[in-house]
Amino acid sequence: MEPVTGLKVWYKTWWGITIIAAICLLAAVILSLSALGYNYWRAIKSGHGDILEQQMNQQALNQIVESPEIQAARQELETDDDPFLGNQNASFVIVEFIDFKCPICKGQYSEMQKLINKYGYKIKWIIRDFPMESVHPGTNRLAAVASCVNEQGAFWLAHDLFFSNQEMIGENFSDTDVDVLINQFGLDKSRMSDCLQSRRGEIEVKKDYSIGVKYGIKKGTPTFFVNGNKIEGAMLFSTWETLLKDFKL
Repeated sequence: MEPVTGLKVWYKTWWGITIIAAICLLAAVILSLSALGYNYWRAIKSGHGDILEQQMNQQALNQIVESPEIQAARQELETDDDPFLGNQNASFVIVEFIDFKCPICKGQYSEMQKLINKYGYKIKWIIRDFPMESVHPGTNRLAAVASCVNEQGAFWLAHDLFFSNQEMIGENFSDTDVDVLINQFGLDKSRMSDCLQSRRGEIEVKKDYSIGVKYGIKKGTPTFFVNGNKIEGAMLFSTWETLLKDFKL
């Protein structure tokens, strides 16, 4: 049979070329996503999922902005009555929402200590509470106790005690435990009892939690607000240091 002339092979037509190009583009996207997913799976399986998360956080940090909305958020996030370390008048402010029973928060503290030790004169690091009771039973109580201790200027002693003994603290931090803490820190027992019985500490913790929810904490703790910009997940000292240098602080 003689070949039919005057007709193009389909893949040489404009629509054929378009279809082939679309298929190639789709294949490239699928391969890229597969590679990303595989790398993420390998990172998690090897125990380095936190490092991958930190790399993703670095990308987010490069997008920190100032806007009227951010400025308004900072008025609620950067309070004067919450414990802080660093320079009270610093222009670079980190607000960290923590859970005393969160193991990642415990690990994060060592990174923040390095940051404060080296750059404390340039930054202000504020601590606020976001206890996830359904995940870590008993954490509400620890947060309330720490809040009451803060009234006597000893928050960081409680902070360090709770994190350093995280694995040993049970679901019920009893009144006896509170008495031991009072004696260990040299606190005023009547003031401490009044704070706990009046639930001032609990009220303060609930206020922090509500603010965290309001500003979109969804992945738990730690969650940071850097000059009002939300960053979720752990942050290495090196990541913070790079950020500080990028902002020329």
